[in-house]
Amino acid sequence: MGNHLIKTLFDYHYGMFDSIWASVAQLTTAQFVEENDYSLCSVRNHLVHCMNVDDRWLARIQELRPPDVLDEYAFPDQASVRAEWDAIRERVLAYVNSLTDSKLEECVPIVITGRFTEPRPTNRREILLHMVNHGTDHRAQILARLHELGASTMEQDLILYVWAQE
Repeated sequence: MGNHLIKTLFDYHYGMFDSIWASVAQLTTAQFVEENDYSLCSVRNHLVHCMNVDDRWLARIQELRPPDVLDEYAFPDQASVRAEWDAIRERVLAYVNSLTDSKLEECVPIVITGRFTEPRPTNRREILLHMVNHGTDHRAQILARLHELGASTMEQDLILYVWAQE
């Protein structure tokens, strides 16, 4: 699996989140932060969680110290989340677009405090696939919540995204 496919997957990843953001724009601030009893509790919390995951995995595959976890309560509204979202997206895409096939296959030592006692050598390709898969899982949860709140939603199938790009 070469860099072309990884780039396509990240275009899909962030393209589908662009659609999520279009639906999020239909919410009031109160709806955006309204908590329920499932998973991460609010649309805002899901989006901040996804930012944390992408940003922290990006640091790991660059063999940098992961940034501190962002506190969802530091983001009171859509605009504050979106500003940070766009910055993280830009960093991730710049890195993904710079990768060669050989860099994708290089293993990096992954340390996740509280999970493993020893570093887990993992190639960048697998980590990047994890990031996209993780985003798909949380978009599904966000879509269900958006529907409950009355916002329009969309399908997020990869093949539909690919066909729309033709």
